[in-house]
Amino acid sequence: MPVLGRALRGSARRVLVGGMLALSVTIAACHGCGGGGGGSSSPPATADESRVARENQKPGTDEWQFWRYGFTRADDTAEQVKGYASATSVDHGGAITFFISVDPPQPYTIDVYRVGWYGGLGGALAASVGPFDGVRQPECPLDAKTGLIACDWQQSYVLQVPASWTTGVYLAVVRNQQKFAGFIVFVVRDDERAPAIVYQQSVTTYQAYNSYPADGRRGKSLYGDSFGAPTIAGNTRAIEVSFDRPYAGDGAGQFLAWEVDFVRWLERSGYDVGYTTDIDTHVNGAAMLGARAFLSVGHDEYWSREMVDAVEQARDHGVNLGFFGGNEVYWQIRFAPSASGVPNRIMVCYKDAALDPVQGATTTVRWGLPPAGRPPQPLVGLGFGDIIADGIHGSYADYVVQHADHWVYAGSSLHDGDAVRGIVGYEADFYDPPTPLPVQRDASWTLLSTSPYRDFAGQPSHANSAVYQAPSGAWVFAAGSIGWSLGLDDFSDRAVPDERLQRVTRNVLDRFVR
Repeated sequence: MPVLGRALRGSARRVLVGGMLALSVTIAACHGCGGGGGGSSSPPATADESRVARENQKPGTDEWQFWRYGFTRADDTAEQVKGYASATSVDHGGAITFFISVDPPQPYTIDVYRVGWYGGLGGALAASVGPFDGVRQPECPLDAKTGLIACDWQQSYVLQVPASWTTGVYLAVVRNQQKFAGFIVFVVRDDERAPAIVYQQSVTTYQAYNSYPADGRRGKSLYGDSFGAPTIAGNTRAIEVSFDRPYAGDGAGQFLAWEVDFVRWLERSGYDVGYTTDIDTHVNGAAMLGARAFLSVGHDEYWSREMVDAVEQARDHGVNLGFFGGNEVYWQIRFAPSASGVPNRIMVCYKDAALDPVQGATTTVRWGLPPAGRPPQPLVGLGFGDIIADGIHGSYADYVVQHADHWVYAGSSLHDGDAVRGIVGYEADFYDPPTPLPVQRDASWTLLSTSPYRDFAGQPSHANSAVYQAPSGAWVFAAGSIGWSLGLDDFSDRAVPDERLQRVTRNVLDRFVR
């Protein structure tokens, strides 16, 4: 199989140059050689311009949305083309390996895009390689006891990431000759510098919900909708899941559901941001101490003790925290090495203290339950509420403003009782009075919204958002909703962009980075 290969491949692409759409023929391998999307050099940055702002001046393309260009999403039954990466993130200048299966065997190509704003097209072509001769990789073995599915595929391609690539979320689009396609998602880090904002991609939650292969026969996740025989959990769900397998469906995990709108808006707004994943926080959480802010976005439910300790330490050292999601810090997890000894490739979560052989501070139960005993509210400012089953807009309810005189709402034109349409859900947080509040400066903890809805059982309930200032001076904002990003941009099908919510988000981030 090809390793470290590079092939020249020209293609017609829809790009944005100088604000105008154009049809461009690109020799795509030059992107991988020279450092990033679109193939043209970028204008020099001014002293106060972030690297991300400069990056987004490059030509953009929407061809990463392959379904718009005659390609069909590969499925988990036929597995026409599937792939995964050797790591969830890689430092620029490093290497990351792709493992790809094609059925039936046929040529395939790999196009790597960086996700951002890029004039609204959402991506820039960073590298293009192939065609390669595809093979059908073996069925991934199942551990009947734990439900662990970990693939042992042969490597297909090693991507040498140029040092010039900008930190970001990258999507490798793998296309086969029969016009099926899927994603391999990964982050490129920049470990040499501390950005103003650290963005944590929620890959542990992606993996928890990953039921690959979702073929109605074998696939396992940490949930009861898994397939096949029961495990030691007492039902079909797994208690261990591996990153050595594709994500079910389109291969992007939950990125295109809960995070892409936030990333597009964040980059459109020009903030200096560096991208990481949950596993980076687990391994080297101290790296965020040089930043002004840390962001957890969308659905960030599964946290290790090392992650929680690192984020608490960052707050207590003055790093601002933005929880622009919901249901965060809910389940405690541990990591284990793969069968070949690669660290942190297996995620362990028994969800039942009686089943977990490890008893004590790292027993894999809900964070608020013993023996973990660390509910999220003292850190986040809120705790998990419920699933919105019959919200006003599908599984989403309206965000109803409270304490509109707070600086968070400055210039937004929002008043107490005003509603922002359809961004609360599908899971939402709330203030739980029996649980301790955060330690705070000057009684700063403030509820910013109280949004009514009916919970999963059909009973009346409500969601909250909140903000507080820690004794260190760090501000902590909690949106209380997985769907917050739906109010920032218009990419997702459920998106309901709202200028008032955009202003609120800008107020929070501007306070964080000033």
